[in-house]
Amino acid sequence: MLRTDSLPTLPRVGAGTRSTRSGASPARRSRIVRGDAVEILERRFGYFPHRFQWRGHTHQVQAVERTWTKMGRIPNLCFRVRCSGGIFDLAQNVKTNIWTLSVVKLNSP
Repeated sequence: MLRTDSLPTLPRVGAGTRSTRSGASPARRSRIVRGDAVEILERRFGYFPHRFQWRGHTHQVQAVERTWTKMGRIPNLCFRVRCSGGIFDLAQNVKTNIWTLSVVKLNSP
């Protein structure tokens, strides 16, 4: 028979791997924005957002980091973009062509 009492104990599966999102500082949580209206001013290759206006400021997209499609009752094309102001998720409602923005990370001014 194998004796396990002499083996070192290991942490349980998933221990210490929980998301730190719930422990975010109050200052960071207050900057989270989801679903704000945004105007796309220019597209690259007729598809990717290249310049957009949000809250009166124009943002130039430096890179599109990720694209994905949300299928459901209302299909959305989604883009994670990096700008000098931060990292944003832009979503285009395919049926109405309305764009919305969610902040992933804001850079300090």
